[in-house]
Amino acid sequence: MEKGLEIAFQTADGMDEALVQALAGVTAYDFRNMDIKYNIFLVDLYGQKYFRILFLSKKLTDLHPEERKRVREKFDENARMSYGEIMKIYHDLKARGIIVDRPIKEVREEYDLWEDPIWQYI
Repeated sequence: MEKGLEIAFQTADGMDEALVQALAGVTAYDFRNMDIKYNIFLVDLYGQKYFRILFLSKKLTDLHPEERKRVREKFDENARMSYGEIMKIYHDLKARGIIVDRPIKEVREEYDLWEDPIWQYI
């Protein structure tokens, strides 16, 4: 059984860590009733860099495909907001102490056709 929901992406403005923090934090907050925890990774795959967010919750396993779909869709919706809009929401939640920045763990990956290494990072 899968342990959570992984979303991999690149930001349009390169390595915008503040935006990634905002997307992860606001999306997790949107589903606060699911007690979602998350980890953020900056992955280096042979010089190509991208982000992975791993959302963890008992309700985000393969046994709950509708919940996984809802979180994915909400993340996409948040990602379509303007930069100013998502950052305002993020800074408001942060100022109220509702969400805090999570460390972004840098990892180096190599192609492995047998296993997805995201679970090794935790």
